[in-house]
Amino acid sequence: MLLLFLSACGEKSEPEAAPSATLAPSSTPAPSSALATPTTPTPESPKTKAPETAAPTTRPSPSRKLAGPGTVCGELQPPGGGPMAAVAVSAGRADCRTAVKVFRTYYRPDTPKQGSAGVATVGGWRCASNSAAQASMSGRLSSCQKAAARIVADVIP
Repeated sequence: MLLLFLSACGEKSEPEAAPSATLAPSSTPAPSSALATPTTPTPESPKTKAPETAAPTTRPSPSRKLAGPGTVCGELQPPGGGPMAAVAVSAGRADCRTAVKVFRTYYRPDTPKQGSAGVATVGGWRCASNSAAQASMSGRLSSCQKAAARIVADVIP
């Protein structure tokens, strides 16, 4: 405490040094570490703010997830031990995760289907399957359409 009193009374230019000495009055090296501490959070603050500004740029990423025609989104095994199928976008633009999810849901036995083509609506997608004869000739097991987008499940040779 005496050291602080003398430094405050000694010179007028050192009162700036006195506040750093009040942070760590026990030793001389402590003020430099106390000075290093305020400078460390200052660079970290912009780093913390950088991800916040980066977050809005990553939010429009759903538009980047949309795949165009010819994009293979994944593979799945239709029920009944049929051949493996490649799920792809054949027209328009569609999210690949959604495409695979639509076909997995469509192929579930508890999804209600109508007629010999197994017509069903899954998540807004209208899906239908080819007959075994058509699938063996064309390689296309099923297709689903929503607006201008069409996703397909084709036999993997």
